[in-house]
Amino acid sequence: MPIYEYQCENCSHMFETLVLGKDTEAPACEKCGSRRVVRRISAANTIGGSSRGMNAACTPNPSSGFS
Repeated sequence: MPIYEYQCENCSHMFETLVLGKDTEAPACEKCGSRRVVRRISAANTIGGSSRGMNAACTPNPSSGFS
C-alpha cells in the first residue's frame, strides 16, 4: 500500500496519505476538506538502517565482472 503526497488546489496545503488498492476517490484535504487535490511526485522511501545511502547500496561489486 503506497503512501502518496497530494497538494490541495484550493488552499495549496501539501499532505501525505496511505492509498488502499480499492480507493478510487481522491482524498480530502486535511486542512480545508476540499477534494480538489493533485497527486505529487515524491521520492521513493526505502526500508533499512544503512547510513551509506543509495549510491553505496547500488555500486556493483568489482569481483562481479561489471566495470
